[in-house]
Amino acid sequence: MGIDHVREVIKNCRFCFMCRHACPTFLATKLDSHTPRGYALMLSEISAGIRGWTDDFVKKFYQCSQCGLCREDCEFHWPEDELVRHAREDIVEKNREPQKVKNVLQSIQVTGSPFGNDSGYKLNSRSENQHHPEVVYFSGCSTRSYHPEIISATENLLEHCGVNWMRMENEECCGIPLYDLGYTQEAKRQAKKTYDKLVAIHPKIILTGCPHCLRNFREIYPNWQLSLPKDMQIVHVTQFLQEKILDRSLIFHHKVSLKLVSYHDPCQLGRKLGIFDAPRFVIRDIIGQAPTELFHSREKAECCGAGSIQFFIDSELSQKVAKVRMNRALEEKSQVLITACQNCKTVFQPFVGKEYPSMQVMDIVELANLEFEGG
Repeated sequence: MGIDHVREVIKNCRFCFMCRHACPTFLATKLDSHTPRGYALMLSEISAGIRGWTDDFVKKFYQCSQCGLCREDCEFHWPEDELVRHAREDIVEKNREPQKVKNVLQSIQVTGSPFGNDSGYKLNSRSENQHHPEVVYFSGCSTRSYHPEIISATENLLEHCGVNWMRMENEECCGIPLYDLGYTQEAKRQAKKTYDKLVAIHPKIILTGCPHCLRNFREIYPNWQLSLPKDMQIVHVTQFLQEKILDRSLIFHHKVSLKLVSYHDPCQLGRKLGIFDAPRFVIRDIIGQAPTELFHSREKAECCGAGSIQFFIDSELSQKVAKVRMNRALEEKSQVLITACQNCKTVFQPFVGKEYPSMQVMDIVELANLEFEGG
């Protein structure tokens, strides 16, 4: 039973309000059932046999983005986000997960992606015809499905860096969406498929722009006895760009003229993996000045609402959470909002041109690529 692993968290969180103000979902819905305390109270009843998994309880547990801001704000750093994930394991064990969640599992099993077949983007892509390349670019499922412009920009930057690189032609899901949704055993099986492909190619560097994939490769794969060889580095694109800027393989001449640029810290990249400085270094090198900090930034950055592929299984709620974050950018008079996660861009983009006509949203590789498109 998944919740057996988090009984101590349940006991300590069920009567505490202290992280309530930090929860992005609560700020969007104003429902206490969307707070860690609310989740702990529900799990108290379920673990005691007072209640079962009602449709409402199940729905609430799949409306958490697992951003970890509650844990960051907690004085004792109780892992409330893990409480939600273990609850989902219990929901899956009892076959009570919503149909949209089941559809994600079925899609990955059939197509290798939560979103079905990808966009078919091939421009400038190199296929699996190289042995032991310096870099394998692992784009990630949602980038393949929704953001060919990010793939194009990343590939163009790799060309300008002069490295020997390739993309996995038959790239599949790394398994992290299944893990987040409570399908732990299925996630391990999917992870093994991706692990075997990467080890067979054996690059020096696995490069990804997806913080979810990055965290899976670095932190979760080793827990499943899938540690990648030590001579294979796993890096985020911002870390890669920073290194290439420092060794002068990539030189920016400040051709890009943008004003009032802010940076949004993705939850997985920042709060969960501690990568805060590399994106800011890259932005500063491109535009010649540091990005404007949002009121909540770095470890305290608010979630965009996309986590746990929330943007796909509950887009309405995801957009409510995203709007709160967009308003934070507006408060700082931002005209350009940069992020380093494709899912953040997915949920921010619909607001551009409608409610926020003066604002641009772009991934950091798109910003970097402007230098080579003439700004």
